[in-house]
Amino acid sequence: MSSQAMLADVLLREAGYGGLWEWAMDQRRSVRPANWEEVASRLSSATGGKVRVGGDMLRKWLIVIEAERATAEVTR
Repeated sequence: MSSQAMLADVLLREAGYGGLWEWAMDQRRSVRPANWEEVASRLSSATGGKVRVGGDMLRKWLIVIEAERATAEVTR
């Protein structure tokens, strides 16, 4: 995970959101899911402007996080 993604994860956990993956999935869970640019904009707001990223990069971060989570589940 990149340093920016780790910062986002820490800031979101401190704010009570459970982490970057959980927060992003909550943002996308609706009848009309927010597109990745909208979610990236919300991430900037949720982190007090400390993490600013484009939607495409945010989507890539989530792919990496999802792969890490899958690997962790297999090794349990």
